[in-house]
Amino acid sequence: MRFAIYVPCYGPYGDPALLAELAVAAEESGWDGFFLWDHLVAAPPVADPWVTLGAVAARTNRIVFGPMIVPLPRRRPWKLAAEAGTLQRLSGGRLRLGLGMGVPRDYERFGEAEPAAVRAGRFREGVELLERFFAGERVRHEGAHFQVSDVGFAPVRVPMWTSGLWPRKAPFLSAARVDGLFPIIRDEDGFVLPTPEQAGRIKADFVASGGRADADLALWGSGVQPTAALVPEYAEAGVTWLLQDAWRRSVAELRAVVAAGPPR
Repeated sequence: MRFAIYVPCYGPYGDPALLAELAVAAEESGWDGFFLWDHLVAAPPVADPWVTLGAVAARTNRIVFGPMIVPLPRRRPWKLAAEAGTLQRLSGGRLRLGLGMGVPRDYERFGEAEPAAVRAGRFREGVELLERFFAGERVRHEGAHFQVSDVGFAPVRVPMWTSGLWPRKAPFLSAARVDGLFPIIRDEDGFVLPTPEQAGRIKADFVASGGRADADLALWGSGVQPTAALVPEYAEAGVTWLLQDAWRRSVAELRAVVAAGPPR
């Protein structure tokens, strides 16, 4: 089991210097990962996760990190491939690339209010292109959403996790092409940490959709956090990462969580 800190990129956490400092502190306190939200329309200031994660890569040596998640349908896959490949080489292989559909406001406020089915198509096609770019393939592609004429990048290994609201089918899009799953459960009070039983069902659904049985399963919720006593139950259910939330914590509260170390 690995443990990570999961931090918004806006409001009190919109300062990239603060985020880099928290990542350094997390590494020093024994955490395994440090992941950032990726939003455009949010309470300012909003920190760009890619610029911020470049600083995290330069200031840390061990900790795994990444954007969790990149709204792939609003990105150009080739630009994302160049960014992710650069960051992976800079960090010595510590990047995990979270991919999802994103929130409607990050499309609608910029005149990109496409139907969900269209965004899902862009997601599937984008994951396919990312896989081919990361493999170092010379890509020729004429798809419904993207066209590429004989373009290739240097091969680089970038593990990709797919994400979305469970039990909707969006988290399982392109399951066969990705290395992990980051499902999200939400109710009227916020984001809920799945129980070990729910985690087991999610993993089974992922495998049934074509995902690998050995793929990562990362969980997060903004309410009650898992104790060390529950870790074996989550591990038995196939969970490989547990993320501690910063969304409803002040910066001071998060610093205390980071300093306390993971619940091993």
